[in-house]
Amino acid sequence: MDSAMPNSALAPEDVLAIYALIEPWNDAVKQKDWDAVQGMCTDDMVFMPPEGLPVQGETVRSFLEALPPVKSMWWNIEDTHGQGDLAAVWGSVKETVVIDGADVLVDGKYCDVLRKGADGKWRFAVIIWNSNVPA
Repeated sequence: MDSAMPNSALAPEDVLAIYALIEPWNDAVKQKDWDAVQGMCTDDMVFMPPEGLPVQGETVRSFLEALPPVKSMWWNIEDTHGQGDLAAVWGSVKETVVIDGADVLVDGKYCDVLRKGADGKWRFAVIIWNSNVPA
């Protein structure tokens, strides 16, 4: 995370809680700990991958398990907006994934929607990402 705290109607502690999701998310993805990933998501989570249909419900787990291994992941929140229990973040992402035994650098962007649950925790509700490089 490199950016300064954004202007937002969210309370500063909510913005900090959202930023605090970055490292646990990265660690869980690199370890293929899909239980941890799903624990950071709402029950009605929707993944919107590049060049693919939205993934939700019973298909989320098999979608996650089919993702290529991630060796490294870095993402930057460039802007955060929200109010109450709803927030949107967007920014840049870089990761190294292993495809057919070779390291592949992915340079992309994302936009995520998060909801704050009754337990006070922020969780991802919609995750959208794509590459900056045409396929």
